[in-house]
Amino acid sequence: MSVVLPFIWLIVFLFLIWKLPFFKLQGIATWVIFAIFAGKLAASGVLHYIYTNYYPDRATADIFKYFDDAVVLFHSLHQSVEDFFRILFGINCDTPEMFHYFRDTNHWTRMYEYAPFLDNRLIIRTNMILLFVSGGNIAVHYMFANFISLIGFLLIYKTFESFYGKNILALLFITMMPSSVLWTAGILKECLATFALGCATYGFFYCARKHLCFSTICCFLIGLLLLVVLKFYILVAFVPAVIAWTFVEKCNVKQKLLCYTSFYLIGILVIGTLDFATHTIPFFESFAGKRTDAINSAILYNAQSIIPIEKIDVTVWNFLQATPEAVWNALALPYVWDIHGFVQLVPALESILFFILLILWILYPIQPDESQRNFILICVFFSFVLMWEIGISTAVVGGIVRYKIPIFPFLYTTIALLIDWKKFTKFVFAITTRK
Repeated sequence: MSVVLPFIWLIVFLFLIWKLPFFKLQGIATWVIFAIFAGKLAASGVLHYIYTNYYPDRATADIFKYFDDAVVLFHSLHQSVEDFFRILFGINCDTPEMFHYFRDTNHWTRMYEYAPFLDNRLIIRTNMILLFVSGGNIAVHYMFANFISLIGFLLIYKTFESFYGKNILALLFITMMPSSVLWTAGILKECLATFALGCATYGFFYCARKHLCFSTICCFLIGLLLLVVLKFYILVAFVPAVIAWTFVEKCNVKQKLLCYTSFYLIGILVIGTLDFATHTIPFFESFAGKRTDAINSAILYNAQSIIPIEKIDVTVWNFLQATPEAVWNALALPYVWDIHGFVQLVPALESILFFILLILWILYPIQPDESQRNFILICVFFSFVLMWEIGISTAVVGGIVRYKIPIFPFLYTTIALLIDWKKFTKFVFAITTRK
C-alpha cells in the first residue's frame, strides 16, 4: 500500500495536468509541465533524504513535525467528530476540555509568534485534511504539496505572460529555481505561501486589467487571506507595491520610480509614526523582537550557519543603520567560501546567479514597453522590501534561503527578461569560434 496509493495519486495528478485548461499554456507543450512536475517530485525525494539524514530528532524536522502532529490530532476523530472539527476549524479549540488532544503534540504552540494567526497550526490542519486521502502515507502529502505549489508558480507565470506573452525563459526561472523547487516539495509554509502569492498576484492583475469576474476576485481574496495567516511579511511588501502600480496605471503617471518611492516612504512614515510615537502598531518593534529571538534561538540550538548580527533597539537610527547589511545578507548569503556541503552550495550558486544576471543586464539591456516598466517596478520594489524584512529579522543563513523563495519568481525573472539574450549568444558564439 505504501507504493500503490502514491502511484494512484500520481496518475490522478498527471491526468489533471493533461486535461485541465489551466495547465495549457500558450505556445508551451504539455510535456514541459509534466517535466516540471516530475522535477518537483524528485525534489521531494531529496527533501525527505535531507530531513531523514541531517535531522536525527524527528520532532525538529519540519516535514515530519507538522505531519506527526497532524496524525496525533487526526485520532481525535475516533473520540469525537465534533472535537475533530473544532480543532480543524479553530472553533473554541483552546478550552481546557480540549487540552488532552494537544498533550502529545510538539508544535501546536510555539515559543515565539509574530503572525496575526498561528501559521504552524495551518500547516498541521492542512496535513490533517490530507490524511483523509493519504492514509498516513507521507508520500501522498509530498505529491499534494508539489501539485499545490505548481499551481502557485503557474499563476505567477500567467501574470508575467499577460505582460510579456509566451516566454519559456520566464517559465523556467519561475518554476525551476532549485531552492524554490526543493522547499515547496513538502507540506511546508513555503508550499502554501507560493500558492497564496500566486493567487494574490494573478487575481490582482487580472482584476485590475479589466478581467473582473467572480473567479479572479475569489483567487485574489484567497491569496490575501492565506498570506495574512502564513507569511504576513510578504503581504506587508506586496500591498504598497500593488497600490503604487494601480496609481501609476490609472493616473498615467510618467515618473513611475518617484511614485513607487513616494508610496513606500509614505507607508514607512505612517507605520513609523504609529509605532515609535503612539505605539499602536508595533511594526518595527516586532521585527526587533523577532531578530532578538532569532539570535537567541540560533545560539541556544548551536546553529551552524548563524549570521554575526547584533540585537537591535527600536529606534529609527538603528533600523537605518541595519538596513544595508540586512538587504545584503538576504541578497548575497550564503557565500561560496562558507559552504559545508551540497545543501549550502545550491543557494550559494543562486546568489551568484543574481549578480551574473545583473552584469548581463548592464551589458546587454533590452528596453521594455510602458506597461512592462510599471510591472518591473512592482517586482523590484516588492523584492527589495521583502529582502529588508528577511535580512532584518533572520539570524541563520538556512532561514534566509527559505524565506527568500518568493523573491526568485519576481526579481530573478524580471532581470532575466531585461537581458537581450540574442546579443549575448552572438557574443558567446563569436568568442568561441574566434581563431
